[in-house]
Amino acid sequence: MQEVILDQQIVEEKSSIFDKAIVSPKNYDWIENEVMAIVFRTKNFKFDLCGKSMLDWVKLACVKMPTVVIDEPSDEKLLETIKLNAQDKKIVLVLYSNTPLLQQATIVDILDYFSTKDMNALILPKGFVFKTEYLNQTSQIFSPARKNFAPEEFKEIVSASDIARVCEVFYNRIREFHKQNGVILKGEKTIFIDADVQIESGVVIEPFNVIKGNSVIEANVVLKSGNYIDSSIIKSGAVLLGKNIVGGEEV
Repeated sequence: MQEVILDQQIVEEKSSIFDKAIVSPKNYDWIENEVMAIVFRTKNFKFDLCGKSMLDWVKLACVKMPTVVIDEPSDEKLLETIKLNAQDKKIVLVLYSNTPLLQQATIVDILDYFSTKDMNALILPKGFVFKTEYLNQTSQIFSPARKNFAPEEFKEIVSASDIARVCEVFYNRIREFHKQNGVILKGEKTIFIDADVQIESGVVIEPFNVIKGNSVIEANVVLKSGNYIDSSIIKSGAVLLGKNIVGGEEV
């Protein structure tokens, strides 16, 4: 197997992430029908990131397309591994599990660009896009185009400080989502909400609250300071102060 050849040609152009209640992806049926994703599982940190693993976050960015997860191959086996795992789709998107900040909107931008330009191969800041027909007919990738989409989202997690940086980004995104949906956050930098938490409009959350897991906070709840809520349902109208509620308890 000959080595994949990557040149230094760079094309510059600029470029929400959550599923369920958090995400509202663009309706791109052609992506679901024509694109598959291969996500390489990197040997890296396996910490919880706001209720999800790094791999979970990358899979969520894949916009409903069929997704295959495999261990990251050596450089020598990269192209061979991609070919072996490519399915019957027109386009193959290759991502890595240690870039959890990727968002669905960025993936859509990448695929729009690739499709509009009728490209055969594209190198991303961390990953690739291939036309499957081209991929199956070649043993080398000569002079592929590069594009620096959303470099902040493609930053890899390689240290403990990266974990803190990524969690802060996620917490900010989650808080912003809930504010836009009518949740009142007081002292929001001290409020930490996991990705799968559902909060109804009109809830008031005061400083120093942690809400984790698949918790549901119903309408008109007031969470005063000092609550820790994990995988629990808080019924409409409840007022809580300094409570520790874990494991499905309803209040």
